[in-house]
Amino acid sequence: MAGPGPAASAAPSGAADAAVAAGGYWATSYEPGTPVPAGFPARGQTRNLRGETTRVTTTVRDVRSGHPNDASAREGVTSLADQDSGTKWYARDSGRPTGDEPVYAIYTLRTPAAVTGYSLTSANDAPPRDPAAWTVLGSDSESAATDADDTSWHVLDQEKEQLFGARGQSNFYPVGATHAYRHYQLRITDNCADRCEGSAGDRSKLQLADWTLRSSAGSAPSALGARVENADSVGAADGSAALRYAGRVLAPGPASATVVLRSGLDVPLVRGSRLSYAVRPDDADSAHVALDVLYTDPDGRHPRTHEVRTANGTLTPGKWNTVSAGLDALAGKHVSEILLRYDDAHAKSGSVTAGWLDDLRVGKPVVDASATWSYLDTPGVDPARGDEDRTAWTRTGFDAGDVPWKTASGPFGAKNDGTDLGTGFPVRTKLRLRKDGGDSTEAYFFRTSFSMDRDSLDATGGLLGTVVYDDTVTVYLNGRRIAGHGDGKITKNLQYETPDGTSGEGDPVTARFGVPASALRVGTNTLAVEVHQCNSTSSDVYFGPGHLAQTTGSLPFSDEQLGTSYASDTQPVAPGGGDYFTWLLRSFDAARDEPSIMGANEVLPKGTTYEELAALDDRTVVDINNAPSGPADPQVHKALVDGANSPYRTMADGLGTTLGRLYGQALKNGELPKTQALLSGRVEHTATSSADWYQTAKNNYQYKRPFVRMGFTDDKGLIEPWDSPGGYAGLAGDGSFPSGHTSHGYAQGIVLATLLPELAPQILARASEYGNNRILLSFHYPTDIMGGRIVGEKTAQLRWSDPEFRTLLEEAGTELRSVLGQKCREAGAGGSLARCAARGTPYLPTAEALKVYKERLTYGFPHIAAEGRPPAVPDGAQDLLRTSHPKLTGAQRRAVLAATQIPSGSVLDEQGDGGSWQRLDLAGAMTAKVTAHHDGTLTVNGVRVNAEGVRTGE
Repeated sequence: MAGPGPAASAAPSGAADAAVAAGGYWATSYEPGTPVPAGFPARGQTRNLRGETTRVTTTVRDVRSGHPNDASAREGVTSLADQDSGTKWYARDSGRPTGDEPVYAIYTLRTPAAVTGYSLTSANDAPPRDPAAWTVLGSDSESAATDADDTSWHVLDQEKEQLFGARGQSNFYPVGATHAYRHYQLRITDNCADRCEGSAGDRSKLQLADWTLRSSAGSAPSALGARVENADSVGAADGSAALRYAGRVLAPGPASATVVLRSGLDVPLVRGSRLSYAVRPDDADSAHVALDVLYTDPDGRHPRTHEVRTANGTLTPGKWNTVSAGLDALAGKHVSEILLRYDDAHAKSGSVTAGWLDDLRVGKPVVDASATWSYLDTPGVDPARGDEDRTAWTRTGFDAGDVPWKTASGPFGAKNDGTDLGTGFPVRTKLRLRKDGGDSTEAYFFRTSFSMDRDSLDATGGLLGTVVYDDTVTVYLNGRRIAGHGDGKITKNLQYETPDGTSGEGDPVTARFGVPASALRVGTNTLAVEVHQCNSTSSDVYFGPGHLAQTTGSLPFSDEQLGTSYASDTQPVAPGGGDYFTWLLRSFDAARDEPSIMGANEVLPKGTTYEELAALDDRTVVDINNAPSGPADPQVHKALVDGANSPYRTMADGLGTTLGRLYGQALKNGELPKTQALLSGRVEHTATSSADWYQTAKNNYQYKRPFVRMGFTDDKGLIEPWDSPGGYAGLAGDGSFPSGHTSHGYAQGIVLATLLPELAPQILARASEYGNNRILLSFHYPTDIMGGRIVGEKTAQLRWSDPEFRTLLEEAGTELRSVLGQKCREAGAGGSLARCAARGTPYLPTAEALKVYKERLTYGFPHIAAEGRPPAVPDGAQDLLRTSHPKLTGAQRRAVLAATQIPSGSVLDEQGDGGSWQRLDLAGAMTAKVTAHHDGTLTVNGVRVNAEGVRTGE
């Protein structure tokens, strides 16, 4: 083996010698729910080993229980199957389960599957609610799907006196039988009750975050199974999750397997680069594992595997071990893959190898956890020494003068008279917490430096760092503010600052920050950090510096980029003044004055029948709301989940089963910081306000909601109450038009569609479903959904029409396509997004998606305004086609929108000046087949049109 041999220690430290020169670097701590690419080619032949838990049985078609708690989006029984420890099944009103009165959940799979193991994950609330005894059963009988006592059930496993050591902990259990059953039952016969610490009131309750069925790779040799799981039960080395590996030896003798953990890397190695990771084997048989690197020449040629071997017996089973190996012999090479290898020359037949991996690092960071910092914790001393620029102290070469800076390594902190801030927040250097008068010190200041040469600077796309802080933090690089959290009102060095929305109490917070390459320089670079206390009675302070290193992933937007005031942050001016969105939706008045479309804004008498409803708005709501078979209907659950979560997350299924899963994983892993920053808020809000632009219009129109006007079925009304009573009560006094949820759904959905235009029909159809689900729950009418779509369209257009904000959208698009493309390749799902999406089941076929989107533009309502009018495209709408039709001019894109518009006269069709957002068929326009001709005409979907989008007659 080239280079120094690896060293193993009994506990993960993550620390190395202080870095003084930049080199390639990559690090990760895992997030739950991320599968390692099972289809990726292994390096070398797998021998005598069967990979376990390589496939999680995610094809659960239906989940049933006698205590389903269906009205909850996050605590219903379907949450058991979502592999998300942030949701749970709370078996409302179940009481304490017993053998005579068990509490059950039944999975029905899409196709029968042989389960070789399963895991249970504890939920967030009190430990007495955890299951403690249960039986897992399987059945092939269709009657078993609805009958927990059916005689066809076969016992597969029984457990008792089980405990979960932490919230979100996953416990793993093997199953001996390998028959492929269609139905599986979890039959809980006891909870932890008084055996676990907690209130007496929780002893009669039951909850569980996840029940995950697992399948092996069969009886033939297969690569070691690997999947990211919640690792709170073993104290993840870095973060709450780690990679779980598992396999089973088929016969005595040599056994081996190799799995690619990460591909597509380009990490340059320099002198001093290292490979390090934390590993926790379950037992001695599981300790025959190591990580290797696949490296290439700088140009990507001549791949070779560098094996990093650990001597058998050097890893301590049942504990985290840090393995670190020097890579000096590979200086000048580039790492392209990280490999997990199992190799036991004397494996025992039937033995199980299993364990955890976390905190992978390769290369050399510019700053690591052992770096030496200059710090200032002297009360009343300004580090800038009175300089007019309070941040002067953050620049390289600043003259500290007589300021009493000290020198030490972190983490830094204090708690009252000591340093005990709790598990996970160690303190190496104690800070001075109090002034002589007893008040806390307002702020603390830290500086360190690192060096970069020209080659390293030219090779890097930026650095990614982490910091743990309490109460606020601001990060500077060479005098430039890079990031800040909770520091928006800090104007001087010596002041208190309570972060918005908090009291300043709570544990320290971990944050990531990016350093763009433009902020770096050849030679010495200075990293500076300031931490402010929330008030004079604060009892603790913390600064935990992490690694700062080159990243192969996407850097977040800088605070400067997100904090800038853009032209599109200001609403357009409404003709005649007043609120712009009230004016934009003014056609609502015509709909409200048409009795066949909208009912009077009054509560209907109890007992009003469907036949007595005269307005299509009302009839359509009842039709859609009454359609589900009951509270367990999957569409009801989907509507509840949509309403309780951000659209850009819940609408992941619009990308199809394969690409949508990879998109969801990337969001969960923090791999899409730019995309998430825009979709989670910056597209719809300004840098200084989270106010919703539609709210003034909603307040002005004040039309009563459907469930308010038509009442619930359990009180002689017409509406089925699928949501909780509190959910309805919370919105009863708010206006119905336009739909706020729908405006969010379309703003985020349209932006996502512009970033992934090849999937625009499916994404936009899913956005329309998001809006339609508000009708299903009876929070809104079709007219509200139309209005919400118009708000979302206008919001997305303003952003794309703003040249400066458009830069953010384009950067997010590049990030999204790059990350998803790499994940598709790692999963063996193709080299392009279109091919990757085609590998799974689409949300809808394209033709059907276009049809559904178009139908929900009008919900089939009759025309109430003038028909036969010429096309009317709003100003700026052409910018929504920039990514789908990049070769067309703005005028040509307007012609495409005009040529694909729906006819005039529909509800909310604005026929005055300014164009009609209601008439735009954005899905049709984005997918239109267009040919441009020299005479200025276009052929759109086989029809020749002029510059105004009107058919030429040719």
